[in-house]
Amino acid sequence: MSSLLLEGPVRTLECITEKFVVDFANGIDVARDPWRSQQSKNFYQRLKEEFAGQNPLRQWMHSGALQESIEVSLAWLGHLTDRLVKSHLAASQVYERISLMENASARVAYYSPEGRAQLVQLRQQLAQRVQQVEQQLQGIDLYRQGKVHCEQVFARWRAGHYFAFSPAGRAYVVLLELRWGVFGDALRLCRAEQAAQLLELARGLTISRLAEEVNASPRTRHFYHEWMTTPSVPGVMEHKDALAWLGNSSDSEHHPVSYSVTQTWQSIALGMPRICSAMRLGSALVDEVLG
Repeated sequence: MSSLLLEGPVRTLECITEKFVVDFANGIDVARDPWRSQQSKNFYQRLKEEFAGQNPLRQWMHSGALQESIEVSLAWLGHLTDRLVKSHLAASQVYERISLMENASARVAYYSPEGRAQLVQLRQQLAQRVQQVEQQLQGIDLYRQGKVHCEQVFARWRAGHYFAFSPAGRAYVVLLELRWGVFGDALRLCRAEQAAQLLELARGLTISRLAEEVNASPRTRHFYHEWMTTPSVPGVMEHKDALAWLGNSSDSEHHPVSYSVTQTWQSIALGMPRICSAMRLGSALVDEVLG
């Protein structure tokens, strides 16, 4: 990611590449704009241009006409998946998306025979990728690696890697790092009792760190502005755009806290508590992002 965003904590977020590939897959052959805000859309387009500028992808995305080609987009997706996708979550979501497109292609007239054949080939490629990731995960102590990943991400938070976000924004990006990484894979693939232990580990660390961010106890309540105020640092608008994109899938009804924390260009969701403690805020974010 160092070649994408040269300054600030966004550069260190490992979840960006995983989420970008999934978003790209979900946007192929879709007429409806999926973005909740212009900020989310702008940041995604920046990422798309940056990835397209990297060899050997440049020739595939050389012109505006090529960008609209389903065949070119599918070829690009296959290459992006091979290069960037590491998590079981991302590999599975891309595979599911292409499987749906393949099923729909038989009923849609504008798919060419070549396009249908390409979908079949890409689905097979992605099935192999999912199987490869599963085999890799089976070869490690997934529960232990999930704990290690959790400790590493929270250590970065303690070291100030995410300072340019608001306190609540820091918690959100940390939980996304866990969700898209080996911690999230462990949460989904480990035994139920191990998954529950991992979830509570993340919950406890999130609550503790949030309380430290505002120099208060976990039960001390603050007005939501204190949790959601972004510090004045260089690139602050870029980081707000990145946060909006990262939380673009948050729904104001079903994920009111995540929506309010990330979609700061929108109104605060009704379900967002106006006065809340680190315990309430952190626990809600863990449930919405990981639960």
